[in-house]
Amino acid sequence: MAQNDKKGEITWKNQHIPYIGKVLKSLRMAKNLTQQQLSNLCGITRPYISMLERNVKQPTLTIIFLLAAGLGMKASELVKEIENYC
Repeated sequence: MAQNDKKGEITWKNQHIPYIGKVLKSLRMAKNLTQQQLSNLCGITRPYISMLERNVKQPTLTIIFLLAAGLGMKASELVKEIENYC
């Protein structure tokens, strides 16, 4: 379970949220997919994928499932990649 740090922020957020975009981009590029190709595979707009990769937006659980499917993996595997990034 996540704990609060000194400023009241959730520790998990501080440790993992900045890496969601990096992991997503890394996985996409490892599969030689453009943002548009991933968009077509998972049904998410290309601009939204770009915002996720730049950490402008944070994915909902539904988006995580869609991204994982587009990347050919389980949502739990995608989350594990994010957890293991740091």
